[in-house]
Amino acid sequence: MLLLCARSGVSVLIIGFFLIAQVGWFAFPADGRLPNFGRDTVLVWKIQNLDYSSNFVVRIAEFWPDRFLEWEDDKTQGTLFMSGQDIQRARCYMSTQLFEAGLDKRGKNATALWLSRRIFDELKKSQKAKIYIDGVQSTVRLQGEDSLMVEVNRTPMALPVIRVVDDRGSERWFLDQAENPLLVKHVLRNFSQTLVSITTDRSNTLRWIKGRKLADLPK
Repeated sequence: MLLLCARSGVSVLIIGFFLIAQVGWFAFPADGRLPNFGRDTVLVWKIQNLDYSSNFVVRIAEFWPDRFLEWEDDKTQGTLFMSGQDIQRARCYMSTQLFEAGLDKRGKNATALWLSRRIFDELKKSQKAKIYIDGVQSTVRLQGEDSLMVEVNRTPMALPVIRVVDDRGSERWFLDQAENPLLVKHVLRNFSQTLVSITTDRSNTLRWIKGRKLADLPK
């Protein structure tokens, strides 16, 4: 009886390790592949600054070739449009100025939340790039590659990122994908903005971009 129990325990233990390994394999894919972004993709960042904490939520109406999104925090909301040309070529990156309460904003030679393809390519090739951050000229330097955990469609994933530091001491981690260099984390002294979830498998997520706004996307 004791031998049978011992063998059963070993079997259960082996099965348990096997299941954990299988779950872990699905939860933490080695290549960090993401589902394609598109309409109804929802991104959630956690904002922290000393004792203040809130969520910053973005819902995408159009991802490519232009980018049109709505956003909201715990107090207000708005929309933001970035042209395909700016997504490819802009040399200006905005942290907050394009997110004005209750307004439909349009980036002008600037991006927000994403690096432009031009800046991303320069960082990967030369390890540094000239850029205007919130209107101030700066040099950003590539400090290396890493991975950060983000919940993707309710499953934790290790996403490949590049770590970038600017002249003012800000550290930013962007998704290591030329076609989608999304901000995953931003740290400056006591402030942090961390991407905590990505959802691509739900429909009808948009709250503010509806009706005519959705039918007649800006150009």
